Amino acid sequence: MANKQDAAIKKHSTARTIFQAAWFALTNGYARGYTSGKIFTGNTKALCVPGLNCYSCPGALASCPIGSLQAVFNKGTFKISLYVFGLLSMFGVVFGRLVCSWMCPFGLVQDLLHKIPLGPKFKNLPGHKYLRWLRFVVLAVMVVLLPILIVDTTGTGQPWFCEWICPSGTLLGGIPLTIVNEEFRKIIGFRFFWKVGLLAVFCLGAIWWYRPFCKYLCPLGAIYGVFNPVSTYRLEVDAAKCVKCKACQKACGMDIPTFETPNSMDCIRCGDCMKACPTGAISSTWGTLGQNIKSRCFIDDEAAVEATVQSGKHAQPKVVEAQPIPYSLPTTALRIMGIVMVVGGVIGAITSFYLAIYADFNYRLTVEALTYAGPATFVLDCMKVAASVVVAMAGIYVLRNIHDNEKLLTVSEKLRTALLLYLFGLLMLIINAFFDLTVITLELQTFYACYPALAIPVLWGFFACATRYMKTGKLKVLMWVLYVLAIILSIASAGFAAVVMGAFILGK
Repeated sequence: MANKQDAAIKKHSTARTIFQAAWFALTNGYARGYTSGKIFTGNTKALCVPGLNCYSCPGALASCPIGSLQAVFNKGTFKISLYVFGLLSMFGVVFGRLVCSWMCPFGLVQDLLHKIPLGPKFKNLPGHKYLRWLRFVVLAVMVVLLPILIVDTTGTGQPWFCEWICPSGTLLGGIPLTIVNEEFRKIIGFRFFWKVGLLAVFCLGAIWWYRPFCKYLCPLGAIYGVFNPVSTYRLEVDAAKCVKCKACQKACGMDIPTFETPNSMDCIRCGDCMKACPTGAISSTWGTLGQNIKSRCFIDDEAAVEATVQSGKHAQPKVVEAQPIPYSLPTTALRIMGIVMVVGGVIGAITSFYLAIYADFNYRLTVEALTYAGPATFVLDCMKVAASVVVAMAGIYVLRNIHDNEKLLTVSEKLRTALLLYLFGLLMLIINAFFDLTVITLELQTFYACYPALAIPVLWGFFACATRYMKTGKLKVLMWVLYVLAIILSIASAGFAAVVMGAFILGK
């Protein structure tokens, strides 16, 4: 069994390495830069890729989110770019720290170095319990505070993390440019040798310790780690299957007891724990979704039923004890709400994407877009697209399980993520207004962005929570009040979105 698990982990690790290399080649595919020693400056440089991909890498076709974040802080105006916050938030909500193990160039470098068969291998440095918080200190001090507080004569801050720490920038940008471009060799000084020394420390450390930079100093990992519990990619542990053998922790390079904390902010989502689990107790939300799609689209239901019947012919009949029937929810109202949620969620996502996100990329796809810091609602719209998708998926879930009241009780948990996304977007909008000293006026788009979109997840969250008490026959009046309010405001939200979209198209 152990050999089988080891083989599965090795195969999975190889597949992940190949994907990392392919992703690096895709995002750093400007081959001319490596021969000319010049940085690519095309329109795609305005975009941020999820990983720590250095802007100064000669082959880089896009930018690093941490470098972009530092570039938009300015002491003179204290402006915050919702553009960069929006991209970081979208990556975090969709992937979490999956980015670290599958899409980060320096993560690939550390993985390859750790495979070198040289001496004993370790997981953590002494004092790991406290050192793991250093990445948040680096994020706060080097990425946020110093670029804002220490400025030059023009009032502009400097990218402190990029210039003094980032090993990915040194390896992918500084060293290649210095080798190829003679002009760069003339201006190298203490800072360059300091960063080369740090790079050497990280690379040597990675041979014996698993991903030391990711564990202790990476600010991007700190940001994505906060999203781990709410991202679309999460790990789930089946308590009925888990035997607490700790095989998952032994296989985990980050030394995480997955059976206890499957969505730890330290987890980089490499997937080794799932391959190592002897009972198959650990799964991912994406894997479960894929299995459901496969079973519904590619498996012959009649053949599956026949196989089950044949295998169970000689089995002893199983006695099933009667279970109490939960409180019955009105099927008609559930069907209406499910349809409204699907329609409202889809229209909300399309509208938000077309009016804001697509417009930003279409009309402001320049390097200057990274420093855009007006009172736009870019983060809010990014969050609204993600949350609207969650609402639509929850509506599909309601329609599929319309007669299963126990499953319907979990709707509030699904919509809680949507509500958190909306609130996070609104928080960023308020922060931007505060620092930029602007006033958020109740314009048509702002009204749609802030109020109607919140109606579906808020009211449905309250409704689903109330059903826990309704099984005892209580709160029936509240149930119907929530039904009526949710239906009215949800239809109003979808209708308002359609009106805004229509006015926008006709206005063009």
